[in-house]
Amino acid sequence: MDTDTKYKHSKRIQQKQNHLNKQLEIAKSYGVTVEEPHRFQKRHLLNCGDPKCTMCSNPRKIFKEKTIKEKSFDQTKSWDE
Repeated sequence: MDTDTKYKHSKRIQQKQNHLNKQLEIAKSYGVTVEEPHRFQKRHLLNCGDPKCTMCSNPRKIFKEKTIKEKSFDQTKSWDE
């Protein structure tokens, strides 16, 4: 394995660990006890994962309104006019 490959591999591992540390810091600030910390390596702490939850779901599906990204895109379209 050459040094460039080793560097990229270690950087990927460090990014995952940084994400995990951020999620654990959020858990500590909200007072949530975490039994399996690596569970939050690929998902966020405050996202329950239920697609029908009003806090976690897409606002287009629940409230029939545009998402924040769609609203900002509509604002940028008016710049060209």
